[in-house]
Amino acid sequence: MGQWKLPIQAAIAALMMGCATFVAFAIDGKPPQHYPELVGQWVVIKKDAVYWHRDIQSQENGPSHLRIDEQTGPVLEGVFFWQVSPGSGRDHDGRSEVSKSKEPVIGMIGWDGASITLVEHPDTGTMQGRMINSDTMELVHFEAGPYATISRYLLVRP
Repeated sequence: MGQWKLPIQAAIAALMMGCATFVAFAIDGKPPQHYPELVGQWVVIKKDAVYWHRDIQSQENGPSHLRIDEQTGPVLEGVFFWQVSPGSGRDHDGRSEVSKSKEPVIGMIGWDGASITLVEHPDTGTMQGRMINSDTMELVHFEAGPYATISRYLLVRP
């Protein structure tokens, strides 16, 4: 048994060194992924929306746009500005009628470099979508609950 002790220890040490080298290369040796540059204004050119009170809106009912103010790698921060027809009904809080507002958002570009998720804060809305090309994205916005809303947007850089 003693004759195998040194070769086994050497094999284990070589295996550990190989694993450590592989992990180090996988973490530090891989170049950072390229993320699309999204800072700037994105204008909604197509919109379909339905609200909890069953009002349906389109881009003709009011302009909307997304402004990405900051981007650090995949991390995004900005504001989504929206507008609907006056008299369209109460907001998703169920209390007041609101025909336009802005929602601060934070977000993340996915590992694939094309998918996007934005969340409103302090509100509860979520937007998910993807880059279609460098100047076009599609997003679906939703808020669940008793005053639910869901919308889809096609946005372009002006």
